[in-house]
Amino acid sequence: MDLLTLTIVNAFIALVATAVLVLQDSADRQFRYQRYFVLAGLCMLLNASFSALRYAGYPLPYWLFPALTNSLSVGASLALAAGIHRHLQKPGKRLGLLLVFLLIFALHFVDAISSNLGYRMLLNIPIVLIVNLWCIAMLWQARHSELGKVYLAFMATFIFNILQFSARSIYLLLEQTQVVTANYSSLVHSIGFFCLTMFAILVFCCIIMLSHRQQKLMLQQLSERDALTGALNRRTLDLRLAAEFNRCRRKGSSLSLLLLDADHFKKINDTLGHAAGDQAVQHIAHIAEQQLRDYDLLFRFGGEEFLLCLPDTEHHIALQIAERLRQSIEKQRVQHTDQFTLTVSIGVASTPGATDWQSLLTQADQALYIAKSLGRNQVQSFSAVKSTQVATIPS
Repeated sequence: MDLLTLTIVNAFIALVATAVLVLQDSADRQFRYQRYFVLAGLCMLLNASFSALRYAGYPLPYWLFPALTNSLSVGASLALAAGIHRHLQKPGKRLGLLLVFLLIFALHFVDAISSNLGYRMLLNIPIVLIVNLWCIAMLWQARHSELGKVYLAFMATFIFNILQFSARSIYLLLEQTQVVTANYSSLVHSIGFFCLTMFAILVFCCIIMLSHRQQKLMLQQLSERDALTGALNRRTLDLRLAAEFNRCRRKGSSLSLLLLDADHFKKINDTLGHAAGDQAVQHIAHIAEQQLRDYDLLFRFGGEEFLLCLPDTEHHIALQIAERLRQSIEKQRVQHTDQFTLTVSIGVASTPGATDWQSLLTQADQALYIAKSLGRNQVQSFSAVKSTQVATIPS
């Protein structure tokens, strides 16, 4: 295809992509990073539109073509980087990227740059490559998250863009310096516009994948997570514990359960109110999350009860974790109008010694029974059940 046809195709793709992103953003405004992707689509659309007019034979002033079109090409990469930066919630201001765009546009009016294609390439292309590498670096750091596969698709797209820009730039610079005498610049330009078409399609697909995958994860989280604490809810317990129990049994490793209950929780609700009770529950969940590893599981088992699943954890290590957790909860006061100290009782049970996860959970429950019976604010192991006989749980 000739340059005119390719630029028209690019403009059409950018128009469709921008329109879809605008509709998606208006339908779901919680993903604010999408507005940067809309801006990237607009940059691509304007770039392709002005280029199409130029290749159709319409005379355009220098400030519009190539000054603005080149700047818009860089601006699209900057907007994509800003969207990724916002999505990943990276620290720092994104306003600086706008200043970079304005600076690049202003530099196009320097005499040496405005009169020489090679200098314009040296101005624009390194910025695009650096921004693309920055995007890859940000995504690489988050590759192990639940959206990791989408991030890998983004990275592959940016790598493709870096390779095609680098290859074209090297050839055109060699041709400008007359190191290469064969004149294939028109073919290289055509390949370049085709690559930009492919890049636009790939980026658009990655953006849609990101939005849909994030929406799916949010819906999954709503169905699996407790609204107050963010811990896994009781409905997911059977499936998750069964999977971890079977995995540890296959590996021959130990699985430990910690069943935790807030002490005198009814008194907190009765004297300080249910808001204080909610904050106490959130307090426990927050500290527990800080103590856990990435692959440990935290469930809200009941009103003020939590269950911690610790895969690949021996019993003596589980007891140490439980004691550290108990001390942390006791030392940190609950932030409320009337700040108060909260204590917990914890029962610990570990494999081997349980034929299934249900029996292991029963053992942890019996250990918790002992902890509360012996005065609360302590950790007890299931082995204590065999040597301790308690008739009733104190009220």
